[in-house]
Order: sequence, then C-alpha cells, then structure tokens
Amino acid sequence: MPCHEDFVVTAHSKQRGVKAMKTQITQAVRTALGGSRKVKITFKREATIEVNYLLVMARSGIIQLNNGDEMTFMAVSQSKDWGGDRNRTTTLTLTDQFDENWFVGRMDHALEKIEAVS
Repeated sequence: MPCHEDFVVTAHSKQRGVKAMKTQITQAVRTALGGSRKVKITFKREATIEVNYLLVMARSGIIQLNNGDEMTFMAVSQSKDWGGDRNRTTTLTLTDQFDENWFVGRMDHALEKIEAVS
C-alpha cells in the first residue's frame, strides 16, 4: 500500500511536469507568433476530453485547424478514443485573435509535446 510520502512525491512530480509543459507551450507559441504562426501539437493519449477546448478555439477564430482535423477531433470527443496515434498530432495556425493565456491554461495538462513550425 502506498504511503503518504509516495503520494506527496507523485503530486510534486506532476506539478513540476505541468509547470514544464506550460513553459514549453509558452516558448513554442511566442516563437510561432514571431514567425510562421504555426505550432505542431501532440495530445496525451488520455487527453480526449481536452479536444473540446481545441474545437471551441477553432470555432471562435482563435486558431485554425488543418482540413479534416475538426471532423477527426469531433469523433475523438464523442468516442473518447484517438483511433490511432497519428490522430493525436496536428498543426495549428494561431490567428490574430489568439490568446496565449487562454491557450496555455487549457492545454497545459493535455499536451505531450509542442513545437513551433517554421
């Protein structure tokens, strides 16, 4: 049976992981905003619910999705299944309405990786 110390260590490790991902997202977004305005993201396998945030961002004009990605993400949202690892990765275009804080706040727990695309 896990002891209290194991739980505390795990909780602190998760917090450090989220903080590191926030930093990665912020750096990738700022690089993209200064150049191509595109980021390539990969969702965590367990982050099927967070796809809804991406769909709302696209419908609100905050980001643009590649052709076909909206349908894929709608299917993932409904089924809670990625249907393959390739569906977890997409490239987003950050529009003039892009809100860095809103994006980081919603994606920090959901993303496995992110990078600016040149």
